[in-house]
Amino acid sequence: MFAHDSTSELWSDSTVKCVVVPHDHQLEVELRNADGSAFLRKTVQTRQAAMNEAEYLRLLLSSSARSAPSRGLKPFALVIEDDRDDFDALLEGLRASGMRALGCRSGAEGLCLGRDLAPDLIVVDYGLPDFTGAEVCHRLRETPETAGTPIIAVTASPQAFGVEGCTADAVLTKPCPIDTLVAAARLLVGHLASGTDVSS
Repeated sequence: MFAHDSTSELWSDSTVKCVVVPHDHQLEVELRNADGSAFLRKTVQTRQAAMNEAEYLRLLLSSSARSAPSRGLKPFALVIEDDRDDFDALLEGLRASGMRALGCRSGAEGLCLGRDLAPDLIVVDYGLPDFTGAEVCHRLRETPETAGTPIIAVTASPQAFGVEGCTADAVLTKPCPIDTLVAAARLLVGHLASGTDVSS
């Protein structure tokens, strides 16, 4: 099912490298030290699951630097997604996790809502009717009200985000289980309660 030829690097920083390794009829996502030794290994079934796991691990390792705002309200997420089924699933999953959530179906509307409502998290798709998700990310980063807002891109086209120099904090690959999105949201929005179970 999978080629056994090589290991693919998914990301790296100064001390850790994340790779995906074909193994039998599955894939293993590994975190490796600078000397190449693996210190964490997770088995997954598909390339999309491997990419999502790698992105989650990257967020997990970088989350200690994030501080949690204290506004006395549940965190607020803005979802920019034009597909009706994905739109509904994302909003429902985020609400079930303990967030307030509002959605829109175009990049232009998302940019206006982001500026006006100052969300704690923005979730954006790539294929929007007016802009690409990467363009929306760039514009959000250029707007003072959203420049520091965590952004999660959820897309069937992760390569397109990469080619366009996406400025999202995380890029999750569709089909993305809702619990994967919620886990990433919890890492990016530190004051989001972690006791709620969400099924995919």
